[in-house]
Amino acid sequence: MTDNKKLKPQTDFAFKLMTWLYRAYDRIHNTKQDLKKIPLEEVTTVVDYGCGPGRYTLPVAKLVGIKGKVFAVDIHPLAIKTIKEKAAQESLTNIEAILVDSYDTGIQDSSVDLVLLIDTLPLIKDYNQLFQEIHRILKQKGYIFIEHGRTKLSRTREIVERTGLFYVIECKGHQVLAVSKAKR
Repeated sequence: MTDNKKLKPQTDFAFKLMTWLYRAYDRIHNTKQDLKKIPLEEVTTVVDYGCGPGRYTLPVAKLVGIKGKVFAVDIHPLAIKTIKEKAAQESLTNIEAILVDSYDTGIQDSSVDLVLLIDTLPLIKDYNQLFQEIHRILKQKGYIFIEHGRTKLSRTREIVERTGLFYVIECKGHQVLAVSKAKR
């Protein structure tokens, strides 16, 4: 069980700056290419953990379609507000935005096919709590896709493997793909 200490979000200014930087980055980087690397073929329920301004949330919601569901989870109120506004603008009804103040998402046990951790690891204070929560919500043999951002690929792999909860099945470029081990 996770210790639910309250976590502090970054400042509003830092969130707005991050959003602006992502917009600039996305002008030269094709996010849709990254989506091709994510195993979405048989996925219906996705969690974008640390969703930020929704760079991946919205495209994934379109890919899983109306039969799918995307949970956009973040600690920052502006992230949740941004996701809700963008989803409404694009008439996406399969997104549920969840504001958290701990690693606990409140999502039902073993109900998720895939968790995305896109450029989130550098902001995490307690990897064990994070990965315990991800393992709890993932279905048996559910996937976790990590875009490690500023964390070295070897360090990302080490973090995931050290939990003992996942098998790393691929490390390539800036991404790590892992599958959940059996639940106890």
